[in-house]
Amino acid sequence: MNNRILITGALGQLGEFFINSLTKAGNYILATDIKKPNNISCDFEFYDILDLEKGNELIKKYRINQVYNFAAILSAKGESNPMSTWYINNSGFMNIIKLCIDNNIKKVFWPSTIAVFGKNSNLDFVNNDEPMFPETMYGVSKLSCEKAMFYFNSKKIIDIRSIRFPGIVSSTKPGGGTTDYIVDMLFSAKNNENYNCFLNSETFLPMMHIDDAIEASIKLMNADKKNISINYPYNISSFETSPSKWNNIINSIGYDLNVKYKPDYRQKIADSWPKKIDDSILRNDIKWEPKFNDIDTAKLIIDSI
Repeated sequence: MNNRILITGALGQLGEFFINSLTKAGNYILATDIKKPNNISCDFEFYDILDLEKGNELIKKYRINQVYNFAAILSAKGESNPMSTWYINNSGFMNIIKLCIDNNIKKVFWPSTIAVFGKNSNLDFVNNDEPMFPETMYGVSKLSCEKAMFYFNSKKIIDIRSIRFPGIVSSTKPGGGTTDYIVDMLFSAKNNENYNCFLNSETFLPMMHIDDAIEASIKLMNADKKNISINYPYNISSFETSPSKWNNIINSIGYDLNVKYKPDYRQKIADSWPKKIDDSILRNDIKWEPKFNDIDTAKLIIDSI
């Protein structure tokens, strides 16, 4: 069945790619955000997810029956204003769930993050169910929403599906995340610019190509409920890299990127995140495998910039 889908935070790093993929699959898409789009291929409305009344109006006006909720403040930006990050991320999540329940929308996609893990989470190889004491307000807010998700799913109040995204590599400039260097380095290489990296050279973090992230998310949303074995978010990953390894990969495909390392406050954040992810539960439940490794990802993204 084709759906009528509301996407919040649609002008962020993920939104445009989900819009394109979901539209190609025959769905109607209403994109929303709090900023003005330069160019967008679907209907658009200004919408702040803290506004319940406007959300209710949009759902009714456009006859929405499914929501992808991407609106959030990310890790690095979140540390500059933790109170706002908590309020927007948590109240926004709860508002969307309330709107869906009130309007009989059965299914929601909401992305979580590897930021929910902490230094006590076996960071060398993080399983899906680990102790979690995140060290950023972004991670704290997302973890609290994970707990709410578990409640709503366990009580069968609404069907919320979620993936803990690692760093996403796309041709869109990121905005306020600790893994931003992965895309910023590609832009610098393409523009023949030097790059000052805010992480140490050997800081390994899990990453994935945007198309793998989209395919897994949509496949999860389309999966039969009986195949969903957990009531909280799935881990996901494709490859692991560090700034120095990524620099070497970029140069191996024909560029001459010079990187200087000037770690800032984001280094402490990255040190509390997983180095490698166990995503075997997701792969088994929805029969998914990533298509792109690190070299393929670098080639494809830099060519599209």
